[in-house]
Amino acid sequence: MPVIKKKKSSFLPSFVGTLFIVIVIISVILSVGNFIRYREILQKYNELKKYVDSKISQVDTKLEETKNILAPNSILDKYIAAANQLKDFGYDFEKILSSISDDPTTGYFMVFVAGNESSWFTIKSGDKTLFSGEMKPGLSNYKFYYFKEPRIKTSYDLIIPPESTITVGKAGRVYLLFFGVGVKFHPTKVVQLTETNYEKFADKFSLYIPGR
Repeated sequence: MPVIKKKKSSFLPSFVGTLFIVIVIISVILSVGNFIRYREILQKYNELKKYVDSKISQVDTKLEETKNILAPNSILDKYIAAANQLKDFGYDFEKILSSISDDPTTGYFMVFVAGNESSWFTIKSGDKTLFSGEMKPGLSNYKFYYFKEPRIKTSYDLIIPPESTITVGKAGRVYLLFFGVGVKFHPTKVVQLTETNYEKFADKFSLYIPGR
C-alpha cells in the first residue's frame, strides 16, 4: 500500500503574520494619533506663548508710559505745577475779591495781632464754634461780618451774630479793627482785647447796628 503523507498545518504562521500586521497597523494608528495630539499641543503652546508675549509687551509699554508720566518735567509734573499755581492764584484772587468788595452797608471787623507771636482766636455762638484758629502776627485776611453778608462772599468772609462770644489766647496782643456800617475802607473803631473773653461783643464794644 502506498504511504500517504500528511500536510503540515499552516495555521500558526498565518496567525503570527496576521497578528504582526495587526500590531503594525495599531502602532501606525497610535503613532498618527500621537502625532496629531502633539500638533494640537504644540499649536496651543504657540498660541499661549503668543498671548503671554503680547501681555508682557503691553505691560512693558504701560511701564514705559508710567515712567514717562512720572519723570521730571513730564505731563504729570507739569499738571501738578499748574494745579498748584491755579490753587495759589485762586487764594490770591479771593483775597483781591474780599478787598475790593467793601460794602458800606455791611459791618465787619478784622483781627490784628501785635508782636512776633501768634495768638489763638475763637468765636462762638452759644455752644457752636463759628471760627477757631491761630492768628499770625499782623493783619489777618479774614473779615467777620456781624451785620449783613457781603455782596461777594469768599472763604475769607465769615458771618457771625453780634451776640457771639470772642475768646483770645494772648490778651493785650490782639486788636479788633471795626469797619462800621456806613463807612468804607477804613476802620471806625480799634479795640484792644485786654481780656481773654468777651460775651455779646456788639454790646460790649457799643457797635452801631441799624434796627437795634
